[in-house]
Amino acid sequence: MRLIKTGICAAILLAVITIAACKKSGVSPSTSSQVSFQMLVDNSATTLAATPGAGNGLVTNSIVASISGLTWTSGIANISKFKLEAKKKGTEIEIVSKNLTNVDLFALSPLAANVTVDTGTYKEIEVRVELQQTTTGPIPLTLKGTFTNGGGTVTPIEFDLNDDVTIKAEAQDVVISGTTDFAALVHMHLNKLVAGLTAADLDGAVLTSNTIVISKTSNTAIYNKILANLTTCGDSEFKDEHHKG
Repeated sequence: MRLIKTGICAAILLAVITIAACKKSGVSPSTSSQVSFQMLVDNSATTLAATPGAGNGLVTNSIVASISGLTWTSGIANISKFKLEAKKKGTEIEIVSKNLTNVDLFALSPLAANVTVDTGTYKEIEVRVELQQTTTGPIPLTLKGTFTNGGGTVTPIEFDLNDDVTIKAEAQDVVISGTTDFAALVHMHLNKLVAGLTAADLDGAVLTSNTIVISKTSNTAIYNKILANLTTCGDSEFKDEHHKG
């Protein structure tokens, strides 16, 4: 199992900000709140355009990476588990949500894994996103796009991740008041995913059916570099989703 830590630009990150929910006048707080975990992609150096998507509302239409000529246009993730571990009044707790499949990472409102969290102050928080290697069924992560070399030739490109990956994030104390639900958004910065790679690396890649396929069995040197970059390509956002009541 590969462990991805946060703190120094850590991997597909989850950093949690203390949330002090505002109590509505005349509304008694609930004994729990809902946390919605989501994952999506972006480019931390570029403002993304958005276009209407088929059945999913707005979607990002493309993301230009840090390599000249490389553009990502679609991505699907199959997340085996979200897990929240923390201490509440000195007692260790664990909250798990499993199997969030076929997540469109380019959707502006991607699929969410919802968990219920009791009210109280949570300390020593750790949130894990687990991607699990598979021998059958869909793989954990697929990214697709195009690469245009210096001669103007456009070639489809595909990155297929099939490894055990754990994205781990620690958080400060979080106060769950019961009056507000909130969302944890995991941003994968695709420009950082290809850090250390060059246009020449992609131009020299082996083609499979006229496509640059980067996987454990095809262009493995490039695959291993991207896999290593998962420790530095992530960021997160934790925000109020809506007030309850």
